[in-house]
Amino acid sequence: MAYETTLIYTERVLRDAARAFWRRSLGIGFVIALVVVALGLVMLVAQGDASWFAGALAMILFTAMSFAVALYFTHYRHALSKLRRMGDARAVFLADDSSFTFTSNLGTASLPWSSVKALWQFDTVWLLLYSKAQFSTLPLDCVSEELRSFVAERVRLAGGRVAA
Repeated sequence: MAYETTLIYTERVLRDAARAFWRRSLGIGFVIALVVVALGLVMLVAQGDASWFAGALAMILFTAMSFAVALYFTHYRHALSKLRRMGDARAVFLADDSSFTFTSNLGTASLPWSSVKALWQFDTVWLLLYSKAQFSTLPLDCVSEELRSFVAERVRLAGGRVAA
């Protein structure tokens, strides 16, 4: 069985995808760690502590926050750059039992379902993850319920993880 749809990419779709990837990649543990470090730093500063430990906490906090900001903007800017190079912000997505294909003005990429390590499902986009940092975006406005079910099933059958 084969499915085909035209995907329409917009800045909003790319922003949603970058934000969703960013939130899930960092996770709640990262946020909790930032809060703990920030609270520790605030307590030390409030006590007038200017030791190397307070400086180390400040540097850890600064580095972690810089990493978080860089992660979001790296993915978002890369996606915007690709969108601008596309010209026509459309791609055809073709999925069958063994593989899926993206075709746009930039070219064609066909991959087996086994290349998808995880499918991250969000309200407006789905992300097909190939590694910890590489993914393709499926804007859900363009994907029927039937195709969504098919994609999730194919990812699962190929050994990928499906996370809502």
